[in-house]
Amino acid sequence: MMRALSLLKTTISRFSNDRGGNFAMVTALIATPLLLAGGAAIDFSNASTQRTNLQEIADATALEGGKIFDGTNLAAATTTAQAFLKGYSAQMPSNVKSSMTADGRTFKVALTAAVDTSLMKIANYNSIPISADAAAIAPMKPQKITLTPTNAQGFWYKVVSIIVVRPDTTAEVVLGTYTYQPTTQTNSGQGTKVMSPSGAIDLGKYTKLVLKMDIKTDGCPLGAYATVNSKKDVTCNVIDPKDKNKSQYSGYFSYNNTLRTDNPDTSNYLFVDGKQMPQGINFPLEKYFGCAKPQSHAWEDGGGWDRQDIFYTISSDCTATDSNYVRLTQ
Repeated sequence: MMRALSLLKTTISRFSNDRGGNFAMVTALIATPLLLAGGAAIDFSNASTQRTNLQEIADATALEGGKIFDGTNLAAATTTAQAFLKGYSAQMPSNVKSSMTADGRTFKVALTAAVDTSLMKIANYNSIPISADAAAIAPMKPQKITLTPTNAQGFWYKVVSIIVVRPDTTAEVVLGTYTYQPTTQTNSGQGTKVMSPSGAIDLGKYTKLVLKMDIKTDGCPLGAYATVNSKKDVTCNVIDPKDKNKSQYSGYFSYNNTLRTDNPDTSNYLFVDGKQMPQGINFPLEKYFGCAKPQSHAWEDGGGWDRQDIFYTISSDCTATDSNYVRLTQ
């Protein structure tokens, strides 16, 4: 663009200083194309800037509508998105047109406009069309969860907890637990498996949903210590509360390790349908809680990666969207 403008400026300057008929005639012939070329560069640069801006607005609008879209309420999502888009009127061409549609549970936004030209009007090009498309989806939010124990093994005591955080609070509420209590160290460690409560658990209103596994390596719950006889049977001995502060019992009142689905540092301890989750990632809820279909979970407790240690299936009744995890898909 700068080169064209520089050439145009030089040509016009020579034309104004040269009185030769040939040069004046040639200059007259090329001035208009040069002016058009320079003007086209300016107009297309402006249109490109406007198109980038329109894309950012389309992305933001899709996310806003996607927050509430659950695959059935397109009219409500469209109303929300249009109200949001209206707030950007001053930052868009006045002739922008919008279209909002759905594809399954994906909310889509299409914006089109025409950017007025300046120098290109010489060639009767009065505007340059621009457009932007965006799509967003919010994962389904579990309303009820059913966790069914299938297997557990190892020498360590383990508790998998279903935890929620209620709106306007930061406190975590435990709604259900799956407890593995070793009873023998034979056969690589075997024991009892108890889910409490059993059946579907109503999650109620919440802003955060987490699975957590607490591990106590001596094989007994908090406030107890394990003894193992010659037959490798495990007995848990409850510590008198008045002895809690005695040094020999100091390690029995806290867990040795805690793994959480919302902790990127421990996300790789969970296996979903036989696949190990990557470390360093905080997954959307539906990745963990079986909204699309029941899932098989297995946790590695950290004692050895050759096999996992606690197993269960999990399924969810998912009837709402989770606006906290809405994301662009286009």
